[in-house]
Amino acid sequence: MSTDPTPTAWVRPGHIGYVGPDLGVDPHAPSVAMLTVGLDGPLILHTPHGPVRTSSSFAPARTAHRIAATQGWILALFVDPAGAPATLISDEMTAAAGAFGLRHRRERELVELCRAPVVDPDRIYARAVAGASPVTDPRIAKLAAAIRDEPAQALRADQIAANMGLSTGHFLHLFARHCGTTFRGYQRWNRMISAVSSAVAGHDLTRSALDAGFATPSHFSESFRDMIGLSATTMLRAGIRFDLGPASPALAVDQ
Repeated sequence: MSTDPTPTAWVRPGHIGYVGPDLGVDPHAPSVAMLTVGLDGPLILHTPHGPVRTSSSFAPARTAHRIAATQGWILALFVDPAGAPATLISDEMTAAAGAFGLRHRRERELVELCRAPVVDPDRIYARAVAGASPVTDPRIAKLAAAIRDEPAQALRADQIAANMGLSTGHFLHLFARHCGTTFRGYQRWNRMISAVSSAVAGHDLTRSALDAGFATPSHFSESFRDMIGLSATTMLRAGIRFDLGPASPALAVDQ
């Protein structure tokens, strides 16, 4: 188990992560790719085709699955596909089970980093990915950055496509090819991060969800459970220390 007794979660521009005990998530399908590593023992990866026992697993964006730790703590790393395409992690997996990658090449290093007295999210991220990011269409890169900066803004695919001189279908295909997830899913993911970050900073969760661009609190709740596998209130009450960035002090939340 980590030498730090407090579970830690973080938010960075290119990734969010969690180091701590298994929270007992339900099946979920994040809008972004997800790497999970067992820090104290193997994992059981539950897939539509049956369970798989492994020391670490990689799930592509929008792939339904559930992870259960056989013992101890886990690392769960969600990677923004616009910043580091899924191939940067999937290429580091040494085996596969259908769409899922198994056994990360630098698994031991990741475990040691997670066991450090102070978890360093950026070092963990750097060891999880490999190689230089492929060149992204600058129009898509600019759009993805705008979504991250202002997730609540209402963006319509047909309008953006017209501004780019593309058909709506071509634009949606281009976005998915470069970002590894759908245009709608990428917006929803960033709205969820914005809402949770606001709530962790001390704001009302319902207000945070609405300010982030969710139509209703129930829409936020459904989206969170679909992508993370548990409710936002359960996560916020789990005694997790939240690190919102290098310039922000870590916050222990127990609402």
